Amino acid sequence: MLGSIGLMERLDAGRGRALLATTALATILLIGGTTATLAQSSDTPNAGLVAPPADTVIPPPAETASTDTPKADAAPQPEAPVKAEAPAKAEELAPPAPAVAATVAPEAAPPSPIVEAIRKQLADARSSGADGAALAAFYAKRAQPLWVTETGFTPAATHAMTEIARADEWGLEAKQFELPAAPIGGDLTQLASADIKLSLAVLKYARHARGGRVDPQQLSPNLDQKLALRDPAVVLEKIAATDKPGDYLTSLHPKHEQFQKLRVALLKARAGDTGPVPETPAFTAIPDGPQLKSGSKHANVPLLRQRLGLEARAGDQIFDAELVEALKAFQRDKGLPANGQLTPKTRQALNAEAPRPAAKPQSLVPKLVLNMERWRWMPEDMGAFHVWQNTPEYTVRVVKDGAVIHQARVVVGKVGNQTPVFSARMQYVVFHPEWGVPDSIKVKEILPYLKPSSDDLLGGLFGGAFGGGVDTRVLEKHNLRVSFNGKTVDATQVNWNQVDIRRYTFIQPAGSTNVLGLVKFRFPNKHDVYMHDTPQRDLFNKEVRAFSHGCVRVQDPIRFAEVLLQQDKGWMPDQIRGIVAAGQTQEVELTNRIPVHLSYFTTIAAEDGQIKVFDDIYGHDARLAAALAGKYVPPEVVAEASPEAPVKGKKGKKRPVTDNLW
Repeated sequence: MLGSIGLMERLDAGRGRALLATTALATILLIGGTTATLAQSSDTPNAGLVAPPADTVIPPPAETASTDTPKADAAPQPEAPVKAEAPAKAEELAPPAPAVAATVAPEAAPPSPIVEAIRKQLADARSSGADGAALAAFYAKRAQPLWVTETGFTPAATHAMTEIARADEWGLEAKQFELPAAPIGGDLTQLASADIKLSLAVLKYARHARGGRVDPQQLSPNLDQKLALRDPAVVLEKIAATDKPGDYLTSLHPKHEQFQKLRVALLKARAGDTGPVPETPAFTAIPDGPQLKSGSKHANVPLLRQRLGLEARAGDQIFDAELVEALKAFQRDKGLPANGQLTPKTRQALNAEAPRPAAKPQSLVPKLVLNMERWRWMPEDMGAFHVWQNTPEYTVRVVKDGAVIHQARVVVGKVGNQTPVFSARMQYVVFHPEWGVPDSIKVKEILPYLKPSSDDLLGGLFGGAFGGGVDTRVLEKHNLRVSFNGKTVDATQVNWNQVDIRRYTFIQPAGSTNVLGLVKFRFPNKHDVYMHDTPQRDLFNKEVRAFSHGCVRVQDPIRFAEVLLQQDKGWMPDQIRGIVAAGQTQEVELTNRIPVHLSYFTTIAAEDGQIKVFDDIYGHDARLAAALAGKYVPPEVVAEASPEAPVKGKKGKKRPVTDNLW
């Protein structure tokens, strides 16, 4: 028994030693595997790999003990397909990025004592306006002053003040800019005040250079121009980025050729130009006299020959065939009946081209300044190809790459129906157009005819619906069709005293008597103004040509259309004249919108630099001069009653209907 017990103890001890050996081996393998993994990641292959001792017996893995109750065989499971490993992503293959230390933004430099003083003065200012607000925002982010140092002004400050002091050379007024005196070095209050004062003067100059002295729309609703002022914040940024701020300020003035030529004339005039006044070109006027025709004998015949450029014949007063042909050519050029006779209208046309006497340079200064100011209101880029119409000059020009390629006379609005000043883009050229009567003409020109007079109303009370008081002769005279909501209306059956005439449509069909003539040029705008032909071509012979209701009537509109459509579509004159000959209404939409500028300049520079002066027909010069001087601005002339409006006729008599209502 004891022997059996001893045997069992020896067996248990053996099992214990075997278990300890197995545990030790597992530990060695685990440590060795870990060491091998670390060693493989080192530069020396298999470094640190530890093998178990050679005499170590590694027992087989123990089998799982079975239970007494056998388990049912599990159904065989199909082997799961082996999935191909996805290729490693680039970021997984790439070595880990080195750690980047967090970047700390450098602290903003503390403001200099001068800037602190500037900030305080700006904060204490009671009313600084937009310029002051922009300056405060500018210095809230700036550590150094713009114009001064501890010892006084910087070279940039001197450069800016020198240019501002020359403001009169640009048509401005230097006295309107308050420049600082030299500050005492070391005095923070004076240094800050000087810096602020110069900054505000610079911002004011920038505004004035862009036309900000006067808002044209405050002078007249007919001056429909928007100023292109520079943002004060942008001006300060530009100024801070240059060491020659004066150059930046002068760059703000208009670049237009006319502005530059007017400035040259201003400099000469202000320098006391005492040169000779240009001589007025010789001109032969035709005195009043009887109507002359072929075979007539009169003392005016030699003058007429001279006026038309024919060879003078001493003592020859006979109106011969040569003179007839020369006069016909002149009449055709002016749109007059080419009958070769010296009629009153032909005489007027011959004398309309008399040149104005040249003005002395010194007397031009006020006009030059006013018109330089108007150029500040014009678009900075008028277009490489554009139409420029100037109302006081009664002229329209087509400009291409800075050169005038076409020029013609125009008729503009009457004083009470001004041609407005604005810029738009031409979109359509319409041949043989219809005319839709605008509301203003319906109310002021047509309604007085259609409304029955008091006599007509009395007659109506005792003898008919409206007593026959609706006088539709004005509609018949001008071939006007009336409609309401698209339906034709019999104007005689409308009580025009009780309806709003503006709700009715009045259309004049295309034709020889259409007020728009053969062609109109549309550039959509809020003023409902456009350019067009006219059957009243004799008006182009007058020196003063303000007769329209605001639209611009163009002399030789077919040639005008040829120039525009050749540029836009490459059409030749024959194509356009073919459209005109067809006699059908045709609207041609332009491929490229053409800039159109309706302007008001009473002074312009000719090609040779000579200054031409025109009458201030609408009084805009007087109002602008008063505004620039800070004086009372006289009121604008309001729309006047039409001189052709019907007058009250005598009892039993009808009122006359004019031929030229529009």
